[in-house]
Amino acid sequence: MTPDSLSPRDLRRSLSAVYACIFANGLGMGLSLPLFSLLLERNGVSATLIGANVMTGAVAMIIVTPFIPALAARFGTIRFLVACYAIAAACLIGFRAADSLLLWFLFRFILNASLQGLFVASEVWINQIAPERMRGRLIAVYTAIFSAGFAMGPGIIQGLGTQGWSPFIAGSVTMLAALIPLLVVARRLVPVIEHAKAGAMFGFVFSSPSAAAAALCYGAVEACAGAFLAIYAVRQGIAETQSTLLIGALGLGNMLLVPFIGWLADKTDRRHVLIGCGVACIAAAAFLPLIRAIGPWELGIVLLWGGVISAIYAVGLAHLGARFRGGELAAANSAFAIIYATGTMVGPSLGGLAMDLWNPHGLVIVLALIPAVFVAVTGWRAATFRTPAGS
Repeated sequence: MTPDSLSPRDLRRSLSAVYACIFANGLGMGLSLPLFSLLLERNGVSATLIGANVMTGAVAMIIVTPFIPALAARFGTIRFLVACYAIAAACLIGFRAADSLLLWFLFRFILNASLQGLFVASEVWINQIAPERMRGRLIAVYTAIFSAGFAMGPGIIQGLGTQGWSPFIAGSVTMLAALIPLLVVARRLVPVIEHAKAGAMFGFVFSSPSAAAAALCYGAVEACAGAFLAIYAVRQGIAETQSTLLIGALGLGNMLLVPFIGWLADKTDRRHVLIGCGVACIAAAAFLPLIRAIGPWELGIVLLWGGVISAIYAVGLAHLGARFRGGELAAANSAFAIIYATGTMVGPSLGGLAMDLWNPHGLVIVLALIPAVFVAVTGWRAATFRTPAGS
């Protein structure tokens, strides 16, 4: 399937299913990260073990990603996606039903594996169908809808609390509802996902280090902030339910700011945009120790932070779609997903350890250090290679 082969009507139908898919992925991440972390914290689990639980999900994402194209080809993309939706919804219920730390690790692994299936399939899908003239805008909307799902997770916690079954059931039902566009509107438009060879995946890192660094930085900062920002606020003396508003503000920042940043990236060297976003991430992390209450000013800063964090992902993904096609695109998307998953493993692990070593401000050091390294790598690449094509 190519952009030229789709009518405008079919493009809209395909986008409805793609956007619903990434919304479900965002919902699963946005709900499970703070909800699971808060429940583990309430049960007396250390920040290091909470970080290890999040890391287990990242390990699952890394392990399953190379097999996603083959699984989608063997069972059919539609069956594969339906299975991912169903398994993720069941894992949310399973986590609430379980009363064992070991089972919580198991459900985290299975949940993130299924969410990764939605993530990779939707990335390949939108990069296959997005016309070049609209690529930045469509992927910016894609990223914003991911954040809408991500923000809805804390919204569920805010409305239903963390006690009982209600947040888990609400998350599962909403996730399954996202299946409707796939099954009803775009069933015949689901593309075949080509198999991605391991060598091509590793080659992506060397052919586009700025995009690879963007995936790593985004995954690390997003997962670390999602897992520990609410806990950080609680340890600063903020009420538990209010603390989740910070996670919602991260997602809202994506929805409001990323479309503009995506438009800007289409007008200039994408690496310069990435560097600017990285610097803004450092500044926002430095602001965190000043948070003592949840008000408009605090939420506004976190909202801006969420926008620049997510823009790093959006600009990197748009770069992939512009440079790769066919099997190479599947390989690049798979590599992007693996590197992102590696970031989601590294970020929370470092964040949890840092909070145990320096309670709670070790988290700030990690959230500032990760984008600082990213800025250094991308800045070096921009200074060494003047043309964006080799970025």
